[in-house]
Amino acid sequence: MMPSPTHIQEHDWAEVLNSVLKPGRYAGGEVHAVCKKPEQAQLRWALLYPDAYEIGMPHQGLRILYHCLNQEREIWAERCFAPWLDMEQQLRSRGLPLCTLESRTPLASLDVLGFTLQTELSYTNILTCLSLGGVPLQTSKRNLNHPIVVAGGAGTINPEPIANFVDLFFLGDGEEASVTFSKALIDERPKHKSRRDLLRALVDRCSFLYAPCFWEPKFEGSGLLEMRAMDGVSTPTRALVYDLENAPYPVAPVIPNMRTIHDRISLEIMRGCVQNCRFCQAGYEKRPQRFRSAEKIIQIVKETYRNTGIHEVGLTSLSSSDHPDLLKILDGLRPWAKENRVSLSVPSLRVNEQVVELPKRIADGRVGTITLAPEVATDRLRKIINKNIQDEDLFQGVAEAWRRGFKNIKLYFMMGLPGEELEDLDGILDMSEKCSRIRKEIGIKGNGSIHAAVSTFIPKALTPFQWDSQIQPDEAEEKRKRLISRRKLRSVRFKFQPHEESWLEGFLSRGDRRAGATILAAWQAGARFDAWGEELKWDAWLKAFSDTGYGPNQVSWRERTLAEILPWDHLDHGVSRAFLEEEQLRARTSKETPHCQTETCSNCGIPPTLCVDLKATSGLFPKFSKPKLIAQARERLSINTPIDPEVPANR
Repeated sequence: MMPSPTHIQEHDWAEVLNSVLKPGRYAGGEVHAVCKKPEQAQLRWALLYPDAYEIGMPHQGLRILYHCLNQEREIWAERCFAPWLDMEQQLRSRGLPLCTLESRTPLASLDVLGFTLQTELSYTNILTCLSLGGVPLQTSKRNLNHPIVVAGGAGTINPEPIANFVDLFFLGDGEEASVTFSKALIDERPKHKSRRDLLRALVDRCSFLYAPCFWEPKFEGSGLLEMRAMDGVSTPTRALVYDLENAPYPVAPVIPNMRTIHDRISLEIMRGCVQNCRFCQAGYEKRPQRFRSAEKIIQIVKETYRNTGIHEVGLTSLSSSDHPDLLKILDGLRPWAKENRVSLSVPSLRVNEQVVELPKRIADGRVGTITLAPEVATDRLRKIINKNIQDEDLFQGVAEAWRRGFKNIKLYFMMGLPGEELEDLDGILDMSEKCSRIRKEIGIKGNGSIHAAVSTFIPKALTPFQWDSQIQPDEAEEKRKRLISRRKLRSVRFKFQPHEESWLEGFLSRGDRRAGATILAAWQAGARFDAWGEELKWDAWLKAFSDTGYGPNQVSWRERTLAEILPWDHLDHGVSRAFLEEEQLRARTSKETPHCQTETCSNCGIPPTLCVDLKATSGLFPKFSKPKLIAQARERLSINTPIDPEVPANR
């Protein structure tokens, strides 16, 4: 563990920056960064994204938390990212701590360290940040003077693998929860003389917090026998932002010092998805479905552009084409985008009839790549995973994209899904080559450039496939070789997720608390930046699996029975286990589950009245836009709809 001085001398820091490859990662001082007077802040956060600066800075969740917390006068949230290997070496050799970008305050001197975890592959970087920050790695070794270490995000749906390193996990949406927690901590901190008592008080006040120290696991073989609550603590229940329309959004985000992976304005147009795709963790975890109106979206995009000058806009969600007003949004932005030479992109497009219309509406800006996610390429496998799409919709959309001048089309696929056969794998190649040939078939010279990204399916917590086994290394390699060897068109290029990366993610995403010892052992053996293919030290992980006796054999490559207790069962993420069990059985018999945005309720565990209320207040569904329903919904949700729709979302 590193020492924790209260400040770093300017000349020391200048020497460090001159010694690393990309000093912009650590310089700070960006436009729109928030700097407050430390003595005026009752609570100081470090918002940590445990990856490189250029990966973490564009993350929408981190930007929103930074904005929400810094709106509060008594709270100051600063930023910190995992130091790259050269910076880690410099800090350790010089005996300097990891510090925040805004004030260069060592992490150990702050009140809260909040990790945003987008992927399980960043777990070892958490340990690097804590170690360099002067904070004990294990929660059991911290006292009342150490920062409270919290975490949330997609990489914490199953928090057990890092339960020994994180004091509190946030379940659900963070906008309101982060502020509620902060105010509770300000109030409770003076009242308690032990860290455990303080954590208990916070858990009692904030139902969305999970403190692993109050839950005791009992194991049986490779599985979990019991997860017992201690001291009478209640089941943690996720926080939920009901009113996405008026939820805070940073229209003046911090502008990075250097090029990042996504140099664009990213706006979440819709939260939640009810397509019932059985492989998709986010589709279950983010329910119910909530929307921003076309007017609000257009307003936020234009205001953010004025504050940043960024010339690319990404309209994001889990399935953007499910927004009932997507075409209205694009039609509203298109003239403005053309005038200002702003390119519009709509990632995560589901293949449906709207795909034919989208290229017409986003091709007036700078034309580049359009991304579609068919996931699988045969009707048989679609029924198993509940992906109700039509080939013809995809092919018509691809044809329109070529006509509109798009240079590349990117397709997302998975291999190794439950029930997959060779014909399903071959279908990926057939579909990709068909999309390429369409360009020539419609009269444009040459086949089209297709980038087919193929990932190995990873069974995830909170999905109907959470009981299934992940395919083993030899089988995954055979599938990769088959696709490559059968390819006929040079215009179709495949990109595969590295096998080791998918195996590691599979292990970390479904491991129990015993995985913590494996993570620590791998980190001590040199594991860092596991999501960066060239940096993944697989030998370190193999040694950790061997030394601890806990690895993919115990987690990834075994099938579980429906009776087995899973490491995340004691947490209430909204969707019920009973529903997931039913969906598992429906997958085995190739039975489809309807899309409940417009069809019947699938009884997933989210109260049907809540879904009706959200549809009624959205104004997007004529069936529910009745005065009585709207009045009841507003009363139940306590939504105060602004009279003036031009009021910015974060003022």
